[in-house]
Amino acid sequence: MPQRGPIVLVTAAAALSALACQPLTIPGLPVLTARATSTVPAAAPATRPPQATLLPLPVLPTIVIPPAAGVDPAQALLPAFAADVQLLPDRTRYWIDTSVEFVSGELRATLQGQMRLRFVVPVGETIESIPLMLWPNDPQYDAVMTAGPALIDGSPVAGETDLGGIVLWLPLPEPAGAGDVLDISVPFEIEAGGPIGGMDPKRFGITEGVLAAPTAYPLVPRRIDGAWQVETAPSGGDTTNSDTASYQVDLTVPEELALAASGVAIDSTVNGDGTVTTRYLTGPMRDFAFALGPFQSSEDIVDGVVVRAWALPEHSAEAEEMLDAASRQLGILNDLVGPYPYVELDVVDVPGAFGGIEYPGIVFIGTLGTSWLIEPTVHEVAHQWFYGLIGDDQLHEPWLDEALATYTEVLYYEEIGRRGAAAGLLSQFRSWVRSHPDPTLPIGRGVGQYPDPDAYAIFVYGKGALFLDALRGEIGDEAFGEFLKGYFQEQRYGFATGEEFQLAAEAACACDLGALFDLWVWVGGDIPGI
Repeated sequence: MPQRGPIVLVTAAAALSALACQPLTIPGLPVLTARATSTVPAAAPATRPPQATLLPLPVLPTIVIPPAAGVDPAQALLPAFAADVQLLPDRTRYWIDTSVEFVSGELRATLQGQMRLRFVVPVGETIESIPLMLWPNDPQYDAVMTAGPALIDGSPVAGETDLGGIVLWLPLPEPAGAGDVLDISVPFEIEAGGPIGGMDPKRFGITEGVLAAPTAYPLVPRRIDGAWQVETAPSGGDTTNSDTASYQVDLTVPEELALAASGVAIDSTVNGDGTVTTRYLTGPMRDFAFALGPFQSSEDIVDGVVVRAWALPEHSAEAEEMLDAASRQLGILNDLVGPYPYVELDVVDVPGAFGGIEYPGIVFIGTLGTSWLIEPTVHEVAHQWFYGLIGDDQLHEPWLDEALATYTEVLYYEEIGRRGAAAGLLSQFRSWVRSHPDPTLPIGRGVGQYPDPDAYAIFVYGKGALFLDALRGEIGDEAFGEFLKGYFQEQRYGFATGEEFQLAAEAACACDLGALFDLWVWVGGDIPGI
């Protein structure tokens, strides 16, 4: 059983789901009760910033990389996993310096930043350009982002935006070959709007006094088989795919607000102008996100990990329930799947942020103040394993993280002794699938390959969880447990495919599961009981 320390309530000082996609019309999905009104003073409606275009931002001085001894990323890992920073010597490294300023009287904030990154060209490849994803320009984000010009190995490069401003292409001064290290500096600015809740929720923006800021920097996309994965994200699913990297991020924010972020805070400086600058370090992580607001925090310790809940004052009662569910789930998945290696996990109250949204080391929960809290919380915490530690293509194989995160809701209820609740979830998932005109559809399709967002959720989340229960029934509890652990060990910090998932399951049971995977994942068909 996980080791848990005492729960501590801390008022944030100035210095320092079953479904998580969007509102859906699936039968049995909880109807959220009205949310309490925020105590944050009302502000005028935001004026939507103009469509993103590349602006001639000045080339800021390049961030100076501090001596490695002072910013050792092992500080963000539990002692038993400190050596993990050596596992990926060629990972991309980010140094980011961002300031946040709210626009008085409006639901708007400006983020101004400078990023420096080092990218190592993969073995066997030569590249002539590098793209940077500007995800705040995606329609799922209530923001507009500009970036550039850049410095690449000291040479100025203007760059060119594409895909509606979602990508900034930077031509290299000269082609770079395998093993070459690119040193790239880019200034950027983000105009965030709001509110981001309601029937058209967003991933990025302001909600009830909270700024939710995921991927608030230019992100290097994955490179697959000699090509960059640069594409728009279909509506209804997650947006980003990226490889494990490391981050050092300095955030300068108003000192009266509390800040939660990926990684661990290693230093904080009160600047004397009403702001505070906090430095965060991460271990190997594939993204960085933060949230800023008038939070109170409470914390628990599970297996040496600080689990910290951040909630608005009006949600303080629900915050303890959220913290308890997150702490229990972390301990359960440590036992069933594999150890969470980071020092900290932050669970943050972000009203209207779908049911919840996952990012490495931090999750946003959008349902405090409603009756639907435990399942979104345990679902999003599970994404620390399935998406965070074990990456997958969230656009083309989303079942690899969403089906698993959904099925962990069932495992959670089993492990805490609520088997009736676990059975009830499986029954609810069956009713979802039966409600669809074509329940034979497989779970292994991409987000945009389903007829609509509701169908995507029904099959990837609901039928995906039923598939995992069927897999468990086919190979038995013992082999299923061995599969989860073996899959985790093989894919930790990596990027898994559906074929690798199937091979891991077959290795655990020493059996051929081709027919089962064809029926549920790859082809589809009639399934008894559904």
